Amino acid sequence: MKKSIVLLAALAVVFGASAQMNKPTDQMRQEFRTTVQKRDISKKHLESNIPLAPAPKGETKMQRGMPNDSFWFPGEWEEVQAIVVTPDYDYMPATSQGSGYWLADPQVTGYADYYHYSNGWQQAGGGPYTSEIDVSTTGHATVAFYLMDAIQMGGAQAWVRIEKAEDSVIVKQTLAARGMRNDNMRFLIAPGNSIWYRDCGPICFYYGEGDTVGQLDFEYYPGRALDDSLPVYIERQFGIPNYTTMIEWEGGNCLVDGTGMVLSSDAIYSNNQDTYGQLTWDGVNPNTITYTQKPSLSPARVKDSLRALIGPRATYILPAFHYDGGTGHVDLYADMIDENEFVFSIMPEQYSNWYDYGVGQRNMDSLCSYQSYFGRNYYSTSIPFPGTNNGGNFSSQSQYNSSYTRTYSNHTFVNNLIIQPCFSATDADHMPTAAWDRANIEKLKKAYPGYTIYCVDVRTFDGSGGAIHCITKQIPAEHPIRILHPAIHGNTNNDYTGANAPIHTEITNVDGIQSAKVFYRVDSGAWNEVALTAGANNSYDATLPTSTFTVNGSAKVEYYISATSNAGKTITKPMTASQGGYFTFYMGEPVGIATVEPEQRFGQFYPNPASEQANMVVDLGEGCHYTVTILDLSGRTLHTTGLQAAGQVLYTVNTAKLASGIYTVVFSNGSERVARKLIVNH
Repeated sequence: MKKSIVLLAALAVVFGASAQMNKPTDQMRQEFRTTVQKRDISKKHLESNIPLAPAPKGETKMQRGMPNDSFWFPGEWEEVQAIVVTPDYDYMPATSQGSGYWLADPQVTGYADYYHYSNGWQQAGGGPYTSEIDVSTTGHATVAFYLMDAIQMGGAQAWVRIEKAEDSVIVKQTLAARGMRNDNMRFLIAPGNSIWYRDCGPICFYYGEGDTVGQLDFEYYPGRALDDSLPVYIERQFGIPNYTTMIEWEGGNCLVDGTGMVLSSDAIYSNNQDTYGQLTWDGVNPNTITYTQKPSLSPARVKDSLRALIGPRATYILPAFHYDGGTGHVDLYADMIDENEFVFSIMPEQYSNWYDYGVGQRNMDSLCSYQSYFGRNYYSTSIPFPGTNNGGNFSSQSQYNSSYTRTYSNHTFVNNLIIQPCFSATDADHMPTAAWDRANIEKLKKAYPGYTIYCVDVRTFDGSGGAIHCITKQIPAEHPIRILHPAIHGNTNNDYTGANAPIHTEITNVDGIQSAKVFYRVDSGAWNEVALTAGANNSYDATLPTSTFTVNGSAKVEYYISATSNAGKTITKPMTASQGGYFTFYMGEPVGIATVEPEQRFGQFYPNPASEQANMVVDLGEGCHYTVTILDLSGRTLHTTGLQAAGQVLYTVNTAKLASGIYTVVFSNGSERVARKLIVNH
């Protein structure tokens, strides 16, 4: 971001005598955002030979290390009290009388780069700026108001960042005029650069015996100094203490499991290799705008810092996608539904020649090979991959990266609700109206049982490398009831026939636990309950009388856990139990693997084409058997073998023994037949 310094006195000459400024259109605003974002992501502003300044005295961020008390970072699916968002702002030159179209890009408090539109946006000086909320009913700006409505619908408070106090009236009036909720809101008055509050916002945690909420404030990348100050303003105005670190990191590249595991991509390494800190100035003279100095950190030091700060149990840094809008963020393809299970966006087989297809498959294999808090491999579920506006396939990875970067994974949990990106207009029930889009959301619901899905059309974010998750930030609830549980998991389980199923949990709350129970039912019958008995180290245990559940047949068992604190607060696990989200397993005769869609059980071969070997991730639940047959193009059987295992397995074909050509690999078990294409090229 080359700084074009223009003396403020000269600006009156440029703008003072001009006619009233024309307002840019939605399309021009989107082009402006794209221009600024591409500039920031490329960090070309660091190539402008602007001198580095030492960290200024009196810096607004108070440097504060993590508390000495024990602390833990909750998962995003856990209870929240608030979500931080911001409306979309138009920033304009202070004189705002351009002869054509003008917008400003704030850099530091009181100073912005000016841009003029003439066959595209061109930087044209800089100076003081004014702000105005964009209340358009179409395009990019309207998304923020849907978010505020959905946050309140999810039982949380919408914390809305605004530039000045009077903007709160505009926000509430806009929501009221659109029939949206506006009665559970709080306004944060703070300067800003953008809407990407997942990235610049703090990562919240609990610490001490009282589970006090705190913020861990990472350094946001150079060029967005105002966004980087967001945690400072949250502490000043809302009282949540802000702890700082020199590590440069973005929230979209952080995924935690709530039990001391943190996942990120190796984009964090490159972010910390340069020596450019944030922009700063003396508040008077634009010529003093410079970058502060920060240390260059090695990958080992970065990983060690993450381990100490967030991931003491496990810290994983996996390869970043190369074609994701330039972010390298894990939230474009992965999230978690609880401390035991990942949910992945799976690219269809048609994209198997894309570079990121292979990266995604390998990363998912790695994650499913790691062990959860309870000492077993993580489970995984898959959700669909979006298409173009008509539901078709993208023509190339280049087209996807430059024009779309769509994903259904980039959503936000708000207690029992998920604010979900979609890619068509929505109806009164907040569901997409395009048939292909709606069908994908219906499939997605199966991966998130019981959740209310509030869809928002985010097509105006196409190509930006983010969507809803990237522009929202959770603030966890006060006095959380924390329930950890290794769920009985699967669709074809005989383990508990004639025995009792053990239910183990760990439950904590600062006020103490008054009662804890397991509620269960068999084949959708009446609900029964069993008390959980307290033991050592916050453990609570019970058994389900599964020996009574089946007689010469099968049974579907659904259950959930409920805990009430001494202060009268009740939480269930899953949190969506009141909306039909239960843990499920089966008894007696196997009900058949077909109860889970094949696309959710079987991955795609990678690499494909393959020369030495091809791999595939298969989810066999609690255990089942398949016959695997390899057929050539004529349908001739070349090889037959068996596959019998449980959980996530990596199935491998030794393609070195096959001639170059196209093959079909068929998995069958009598009730189901799944075929996958495999190309061998030596």
